[in-house]
Amino acid sequence: MLRVSAAQERGYLAARHGLHPAGTVTSIVQLAAAHAGLHAARLPTPFVTLRTRLPGFAAKELRSALEPGGPLIKLRTCRRTLHIYPQGDAAAAHAATVRQRLGACAAMARRLGYDTNILIRLAPIVRAELDAGPVPHRVLEQVILAKPWPLRVRRDARTILVRLAVKWLWESGELVYVNAAGSMHHERREYQLTAHAYPDLLLNELAPAAAIALLLRRYLGAFGPAAIEDFQWWSGLTRKEAVSAAERLRPELIDVRLDGQPGPLLMLAEHEPELRAAEPLPAGHVALMAYEDPALKGFFTTRGRYVDDRHRDLLFNSIGEVRASIALGGRCVGTWKFNRVTRVIDHELYARVTSPTKRIIIERLDEMTDFLRAEPC
Repeated sequence: MLRVSAAQERGYLAARHGLHPAGTVTSIVQLAAAHAGLHAARLPTPFVTLRTRLPGFAAKELRSALEPGGPLIKLRTCRRTLHIYPQGDAAAAHAATVRQRLGACAAMARRLGYDTNILIRLAPIVRAELDAGPVPHRVLEQVILAKPWPLRVRRDARTILVRLAVKWLWESGELVYVNAAGSMHHERREYQLTAHAYPDLLLNELAPAAAIALLLRRYLGAFGPAAIEDFQWWSGLTRKEAVSAAERLRPELIDVRLDGQPGPLLMLAEHEPELRAAEPLPAGHVALMAYEDPALKGFFTTRGRYVDDRHRDLLFNSIGEVRASIALGGRCVGTWKFNRVTRVIDHELYARVTSPTKRIIIERLDEMTDFLRAEPC
């Protein structure tokens, strides 16, 4: 049983996530891998995540990396939420969670009075329209709706069934979504056949059990030491699936006792020397964390490692999303929010900080304001 202090663990994770002054993670692709995927449900989130870790980062760099054929791809995976992955990491996250997403599509079809056969029969029509290249999503819908329908479908259900068929193909890995907008604050959604956009990417090669074990391995590489319940929540998988994956990986794992946490946690044995040698974050280290920042999204039952219990309702909103926050020495002490109308950042501190620290926080917020104002809202 390895025992480590909370300060040492925070320093270790900060280094892995590109937040430690002594860290060595210096590229967009490295950071996407280091977090087992960048959370991307809200448009600015991955841009802010990268800006807080790469001071010279420009938004166009991420857009370029996400262009078809680029090193990164955006997929819906864990908890049926958008994430950004290096191409080499995408298949495991997709295959481990595809059953959940296709199940949600099937349930929606049933609520309309149809089964999944209707989606399977619409799929060739969608594929044919994308064979020549990417198509904006609303254009794709209108073109398909204008065609003679080979199926007996209620007219009032056609639009939602077309959208559901597109979603079915997207969730299955046959389509990829691209945001063609030129601003981090806007979306212009296009769909493209994955085989055209990423010809070497095979999303459905892995069997589910192998994919889940690989996803757990990457999760522990990013967030360990962590509880199996943390992984279950982060991934959206069932308890049985999470425990089975942990048993499969058991020879590669060690138990860790972390100060302030009630039970032993899991981590990859290969990272033990790195944890032992980790340097705590400087006490005055300030970092701005994005809305739904991936470094904070990795935990559920062990969230006490980065926020006091009395402040949880201030950090998390009513549906459990983590607000954009201000971290001091690896623990959240406040929140911030960019107002797209006034184009200024409002912030609130819920813990006492020194006057020099306040000045650093204001400097960081001013820098972030300039970054967010650089593109049209």
